[in-house]
Amino acid sequence: MRDKGLLRFFSSMRLIPALSLCGALVSLPGWAQAKEFRFVAQELDKDKGSFEMGETEIWLPNAVIIDQKEDLNEPLWFVLQNPTGVDHEFAVGGLFMLLPEEEVTPEIRLDPGSGGLLARNIPVPLHIKVKAGETKRIQIAPHELVGENNLGSRYQFFCPKHKDIRVSGFIYVD
Repeated sequence: MRDKGLLRFFSSMRLIPALSLCGALVSLPGWAQAKEFRFVAQELDKDKGSFEMGETEIWLPNAVIIDQKEDLNEPLWFVLQNPTGVDHEFAVGGLFMLLPEEEVTPEIRLDPGSGGLLARNIPVPLHIKVKAGETKRIQIAPHELVGENNLGSRYQFFCPKHKDIRVSGFIYVD
């Protein structure tokens, strides 16, 4: 009888580290569930001038649908890939990206209670430079995408650096 009690005790002791490991893995920021939309820059036709290019789109896909009920239950990220040899920009009028406070403001604010940095993200208008060969992952602030007032909204995305070429596409909120 005493051996069964010891066996249960040691079995439960193996369960505790396993549960702790699972909890630690889930709590890691990189491991958290998130919704990603991927945009890829296209190579510009070098033989034609910008007025001759016509319907050339710089960022593809040219339409993205964000489902309020599914996509906004977790952090929302845009992944911007620029495999081309030309620097591009990605901008969306009316949407915001979340940047760490130290990237937005030059001074560092301290938490008076702990003496450490305040960890918070600041919404900034979505306009970002993506250099040739670079990939950037940016978190999107959901406040312009949630709620009935935003249902059916449409946002244009484009490359401000090449604004003489038509708008690349649209983000729809469903």
